[in-house]
Amino acid sequence: MNRAELNKLHTRIFEAASEVYSELGQGLDVQIYHTCFLHELRLKGLLFKRDVAFPVYYKDIKTSKEIIVDILVENQAIVEIQSEREISLLQLHSLQSKLKISGKRMGIIITFNAPGVIEGYRKVLNNL
Repeated sequence: MNRAELNKLHTRIFEAASEVYSELGQGLDVQIYHTCFLHELRLKGLLFKRDVAFPVYYKDIKTSKEIIVDILVENQAIVEIQSEREISLLQLHSLQSKLKISGKRMGIIITFNAPGVIEGYRKVLNNL
């Protein structure tokens, strides 16, 4: 996927998150937001998988553990929905590691408990 296509995908994901935030507001259980966000992705015609596992390799070995990503959209973007009010630096670093391990170029963290969708939305890029 080229940069322009990745930007279009990002825009559609952001629009889905914005729609959920404007309809529900903040402060609900994270599973409610998760369900509604997935429904918005469907309405936008985006394909996704939930709880996708990726093996973790270190040098010449495969570890016994895998990473699990919340949502993989169009096999290109990892989306993680958090329950915290703010997105921490640790969450951003964790997403960067998941991008590296999975070989994906774009990751997004969303928290619907932030004061607004802009404050609760972060995009992370992996420049393979």
